[in-house]
Amino acid sequence: MEPLIFLLWNLPRISLKQVAGIIGSQSRKKKTSHNMGYWSELRAWLFKDPAKIIRYLVLFVCCIIVIVQLYECFSKLDNPPISTHSYYNLNETIEMPAVTICREPPYKEEELKEISGNTCTHPKYSSCWNFYPYDEVPISEFFVNSTFNETETFYNKQYGLSSLKSNVEITTSTQFYRGRCHTIRPKVALKRATKTSGYSIMLQHHVPKADVDLDKYEARPGWHLYIHDPKENFTEVSMKASGRVEYVFVDIDEEIEIKLQSQYFSNIPTKNQYCNKDESYSELKCGEKCILQAVGEYANCSGPWLDNDIKMEPCNSYKSIMKLIGEYSRVYESDDDPECDCDQPCESRIFSTYIQNRKNFTKNVEPSSQIYIYYTTKLISMMEERPSYDTTQFIADVGGSLGFLLGLSVLGLIGILEHITLLLCGGVIKKMQRSHEKRTKMNEEVDKGSENSDATVDIATISKEGL
Repeated sequence: MEPLIFLLWNLPRISLKQVAGIIGSQSRKKKTSHNMGYWSELRAWLFKDPAKIIRYLVLFVCCIIVIVQLYECFSKLDNPPISTHSYYNLNETIEMPAVTICREPPYKEEELKEISGNTCTHPKYSSCWNFYPYDEVPISEFFVNSTFNETETFYNKQYGLSSLKSNVEITTSTQFYRGRCHTIRPKVALKRATKTSGYSIMLQHHVPKADVDLDKYEARPGWHLYIHDPKENFTEVSMKASGRVEYVFVDIDEEIEIKLQSQYFSNIPTKNQYCNKDESYSELKCGEKCILQAVGEYANCSGPWLDNDIKMEPCNSYKSIMKLIGEYSRVYESDDDPECDCDQPCESRIFSTYIQNRKNFTKNVEPSSQIYIYYTTKLISMMEERPSYDTTQFIADVGGSLGFLLGLSVLGLIGILEHITLLLCGGVIKKMQRSHEKRTKMNEEVDKGSENSDATVDIATISKEGL
């Protein structure tokens, strides 16, 4: 009111500009006084209890630490860490591996020369295909006639598991570099771990040991043995899964004893690394099919060593067959892993081999070799992955973080909730309290007035009666 009275009193003697300046200065004074009042109140509150600053700072830092730890707990619950457990298991029965046998040299030189019409030691050379009669002899027939069948590989069909041929089955596959390979798979599980209960295989060769000339052959004549999981199919193409295949070379006229040890691996699928739980799934088969499909598509034709599921016309000209062989050789000799979308199996088994004994084998006139493959113990090395974090541990970690850092208890948590409620709803609560106090005060005044009137009436009545 003072600025307004001042203006009205001096209105004839001041201008409008002076009026605006007077009003502005008064408003700035009010604003300055308001700010000074806020900061003075805050300063007074701080000076009244300086320990509150330390308490609130510590509480703020602890809250930040708790939030970080809770985030880590939730992350571990969503993607728990994996721990590996290793132990030995004594099985009542043990499973034998599959054994794939490939001959070296893999092709019959006489057949190669006869069909190709030129000196040829392996189909990888172009000399085998310069004069090949593509219109007369299919390429599949060429590979069948120039490789060694089951009868030409196993001496007098002397093979078996626990001395019985009925305990095994033999499958044949055609490889380009290794020729025709034969795989022996067990049909029964073993109950004993002895030499007589394992594999007994006798092989025969077409090259006498006395005629072995390393200058004549590209590699030492003999047999390539590949020991792998029975559910896996052998492939000569190198890939990551080939690390699960054990390799042994057997000379001509040699008796060899191979001791087996098996390791079982069990993985757990995670967000970062998926694995296939199907027991019949084969990573080798998946990778081989992917590679051979790409090779066939590049050459636009197929060969007998490619997968049977590749639906393409066989190569029928020198240009097409050389293009196919060139691409396949590039993949075969490459050290790079193929870009195939093949999952790892969740369960896998690796067979390790140890040479127990190697000596000359001279029981037969023909060049041959004797192979024994067996277990000496039923102990199996087990390696399993297990989640190392669960709901119980999550609750324990959360409770430990809150209790250790903030010193929380049930009563302390109730107090914090009360303070939060007062902070958020304090205005409404105070308004309701003032309203309730106002009604209570009014009721008290009404009651007091009624009491006074009753007392007046009683005094008046008593006065009349006294008169």
